[in-house]
Amino acid sequence: MKYKVIKLDGRYSHRHRFSHLLEFYKGHVTMSKVLDYDRACRWFVDHFGWAADVEVQMTMRSNRRAMPNIYTDDDFNDNWATCSKYDDYRIYVKSTKELEWFLLANPNET
Repeated sequence: MKYKVIKLDGRYSHRHRFSHLLEFYKGHVTMSKVLDYDRACRWFVDHFGWAADVEVQMTMRSNRRAMPNIYTDDDFNDNWATCSKYDDYRIYVKSTKELEWFLLANPNET
């Protein structure tokens, strides 16, 4: 699996909710990039449960502020989120704890 680990700072959106993101190489052969992204998503689902796209999560949180009873806490997974816009395949990760578990199970190919 090939990916890049990025620590989120002021240049990145969603830095207030997540500490890191995994970016699946843009220059990598397209099908293997998508396959690596899919494998990583499945790993996160198996270990941390299902999570919505990061933009969908933001919309859900905004809706919840306006209508507090529309969602329950079980509708949100704060450990991770996906993003696959504009041919960018990313996984946002809450903290180094979740990131380290992923890195141990899925070494980065060089």
